[in-house]
Amino acid sequence: MQRFVLNIALIALLGAALVRAFDEKAAAAKFMEFAETCKGEVGATDADIEESVKRQPASTYEAKCLRACVMKKFKLMDANGKVDKAAGQEKAKKYTGNDPAKLKLAMEIGDICAAIEVPDDHCEAAEAYGHCFMTEAQKRGLM
Repeated sequence: MQRFVLNIALIALLGAALVRAFDEKAAAAKFMEFAETCKGEVGATDADIEESVKRQPASTYEAKCLRACVMKKFKLMDANGKVDKAAGQEKAKKYTGNDPAKLKLAMEIGDICAAIEVPDDHCEAAEAYGHCFMTEAQKRGLM
């Protein structure tokens, strides 16, 4: 469970999942802190968090909103429900330790996913972005 929590946090960090040196405990703790806060804000449940942990698509609207809230807490989704590409790039630099190969992959994933068309609804947009991040990371053998 902790490993997937880390993966979700890293996906939210636009590809920082590439980083093996990333502090897993800190990332997992931050994700869980945000998820617990967001759970109350959007009316999500522990089961909604568990879906994320199991790498499952959100089965409820509240689960999608939980993901949007977490992205916003990480400052990766702006007030318009779009990926904040500049913030994502800064996080990628931070979490890749400026390793050129890792940073390049993180930037590629971020660029691809930031460019996709997403619904205006922030909750639906977060689900679309999450799917993109997972798909692109899998294509690159990162997950």
